[in-house]
Amino acid sequence: MRIAVSFVIVMLAACVPVFADTGFLDRSVTIGNVTHRYQVYVPADHSRGRAWPVVVSLHFDGVQGMDGLLPTVLGIADQIRRNRSRFPAVVLFPQAELGKRWLDADMEELVIAELDGTMAEFGGDPARVSLTGFSMGATGAYRIAYRWPNRFAAIIAIAGRVDTSDAQTYSNRDKEADRKANPFVTAADPFVTLAERIGHLPITIFHGDADETVPVEQSRRLVAALKGARANVRYQEYSGATHTGSADKAYAVQVERPGTWVTD
Repeated sequence: MRIAVSFVIVMLAACVPVFADTGFLDRSVTIGNVTHRYQVYVPADHSRGRAWPVVVSLHFDGVQGMDGLLPTVLGIADQIRRNRSRFPAVVLFPQAELGKRWLDADMEELVIAELDGTMAEFGGDPARVSLTGFSMGATGAYRIAYRWPNRFAAIIAIAGRVDTSDAQTYSNRDKEADRKANPFVTAADPFVTLAERIGHLPITIFHGDADETVPVEQSRRLVAALKGARANVRYQEYSGATHTGSADKAYAVQVERPGTWVTD
């Protein structure tokens, strides 16, 4: 009898696959003849017994490359390392190529390819995929959500840019790439056009009113357009916060309110 019971227990355990590897895992995807490395954070209690929420975290400018590691230095990755229990989700960390941004069509498509792989491998729940980013990452989040409006359940953007036409830090190549990949930027009012496209999503936006890199007016105008589209938008403007200061304050929200970055 004991042998029979033990056999049943073993068989039941075998029916619920548990990932031996958790934490920050190296992954890669090959597109054409180029291999792109990225990382995926997998919770310690991850198993195939349930569908998992997924967070796509887009990095800021300055950590582009092909190593797949730099995007996990700050931001959400840092908060995960401080307290993993606050992130009961699979988190994807793509990396843009050197010389490119998340407004480039091929980099946006790279994010979707890595998301597809992450969803398939780690049992992601298609109804609970959040898209977030800071600075260049937030700018990319708006554009990726515009191109794939039905892939995401929520957007969390920190100091992002909607209109790149007058951006001093963007090259002519960047602006042309933006116009080709993301047609809303050429509209008479890109803020309204974007809002009409993504307004069905819950959107949280953070920005500092002393931002020296991305004018706070970018977020103010988008929030106004989203409210005009009757979107579910939450806006937090930090008085006296600089560009990086707004990110520090926004990511600290995760410490104060667990689960803020994870779609329930």
